[in-house]
Amino acid sequence: MAERACNEIDWAIERGRTDRLTEPSPHRLPELIAAQPPDAIALVDGERRMTYGELVQGANRYANGLRALGAVDGDRIGVCLDRSAELIVVLLGVLTAGCSYVPMEPGYPAERLAYTVGNAEVRLVITEETAPDFGATQTVDRLRLRTDDSRAPHTNATADDPAYVIYTSGSTGRPKGVVVAHRAVTSLLAATRADFGFTEQDRWSWFHSVAFDFSVWEIWGALLTGAALVVVPYWTCRSPEDFHRLLSDERITVLNQTPSAFAQLLAVDRERGGGRTPRLLVFAGEPLDTRILTEWFDRHPDTHAVNMYGITETTVHVTAQTLRRADAVVGYRSVGRAIPGWSVRVVDEQHRPLPLGVTGEIAVGGDGLAIGYLNQPELTARRFIRDEHGERIYLSGDRGRMLPDGRLECLGRLDSQVKLRGHRIELDEIRAVLVGHPTVTAAAVILAGEAEQAALHAYVVGPDIDPVAVRRFAARQLPDYMIPSTVTVLPALPLTPNGKLDRIALPAPQTQQIAELPDLPEVDGALGTVLQVWQEVFGRTVGADDEFFDLGGNSTLALEIAKRLRANGVSAVARVVYEFPTPGQLAKFAESA
Repeated sequence: MAERACNEIDWAIERGRTDRLTEPSPHRLPELIAAQPPDAIALVDGERRMTYGELVQGANRYANGLRALGAVDGDRIGVCLDRSAELIVVLLGVLTAGCSYVPMEPGYPAERLAYTVGNAEVRLVITEETAPDFGATQTVDRLRLRTDDSRAPHTNATADDPAYVIYTSGSTGRPKGVVVAHRAVTSLLAATRADFGFTEQDRWSWFHSVAFDFSVWEIWGALLTGAALVVVPYWTCRSPEDFHRLLSDERITVLNQTPSAFAQLLAVDRERGGGRTPRLLVFAGEPLDTRILTEWFDRHPDTHAVNMYGITETTVHVTAQTLRRADAVVGYRSVGRAIPGWSVRVVDEQHRPLPLGVTGEIAVGGDGLAIGYLNQPELTARRFIRDEHGERIYLSGDRGRMLPDGRLECLGRLDSQVKLRGHRIELDEIRAVLVGHPTVTAAAVILAGEAEQAALHAYVVGPDIDPVAVRRFAARQLPDYMIPSTVTVLPALPLTPNGKLDRIALPAPQTQQIAELPDLPEVDGALGTVLQVWQEVFGRTVGADDEFFDLGGNSTLALEIAKRLRANGVSAVARVVYEFPTPGQLAKFAESA
């Protein structure tokens, strides 16, 4: 059956019948992947190469291990593993067993992981030996889970059953789980395969965390089209220099990036140039300022660039807009038309369609809609509604307007939700964590800056507040992309006449900047160089033992530090700033290198 489904897709592409590609697939992800040529390369992880046959057999072994532990159709299985080819085998094994996977990033704070485990009511969590303790929930080491039985177990699961549950930021102060079916994922690839020219000759990079829905597109997009998925190691993702080299060395043809991550890659490409470049460049996750693409097109004119708008609740992508150099020059802002099988409209507060050019809330319908929010029927009923024709649509909370040519322009959020480096963030979730600190009585969080310079800034009120202690408190509960870069202490939050937060009246973030940075003649060698660079980047006095993240460090600043160190003769890439997070440690690394 799965082989027949793949043949039907190929038949449609060869004959130009792309309308057939929009039909929802009756098959689950494991069935379609099992139909790929068994000898073709499926996964590349450093020196390791894994064929589709090996992938499927490995997944079957994990699936049988889950069944032996009592897992049944419909169970949710937590997966908390470091990024590797084997993680993909485990995910496919969970699906093969008739279950859905709940991805958990090992680097997230233990409290957040524990909340995910409890809220998702997972049957068990697949981990490594060093995984955190999840209390009463059963954990199993993946090595002990794998059996010798490589036959596919029987399951009654269908394409309409859940494939995964991904947790997104929630306005109540807690993340919420989005449940997505197999059919939505397979429909996404069927809708885009012809226009994007996906073939088994492609090599996709897997750059994003498995807990971020952009990874759904990367992982299953590659495997459903018979391509090779290239694992990008965790530290390579945080080192644009290393990633730029990997793209060329691994001959990546399909590259998916948030605009913030691409801005860092663009800076390296400007400096180094050369090497192979992807044929397809897909942007998603946050607004794209197309003007940054002008110089990329000048160096790589054959790149097919696409800007996409999407939401976790609508299976990653909704619209697509092909970009050319002329679009980049004028700063074209449209995110395009809905992909086949999806629909998009702009509605008013009563959910009625608005005329062209009028701003309202973006609503999405079609094949990609999620099943709903896990264990939140009221929220599901409020956000997934029926329109006047009975069609199920999702109210996104995004502002937008339809242009005269039928394309969509996205204008930001209607509420406190923002996007930073591709991650969707509820500012109220961060605020709720901050006020949980014993000394904080009130808090506010804002996003300031544009593109790669954007950063979160917190304002707190309370007696005897230590901003560093508050930031460390937040770091124990929030992933790094949600930790405010600065914490500013105020006697009270400014309010509007209506009693709401007056964001305009908030002072500039307190970064302890100084007017003139002192020279450091008394510090010789690498440490002196490192301290001088850190002072310039952070705009404040820095000591040898100051922590990078305590100072408000982020991926953009790590890249800038590495760049300035190289200009001063110190060999460094952004990754080493994370590995050696104080000037003293970084200086010792520089001396040894």
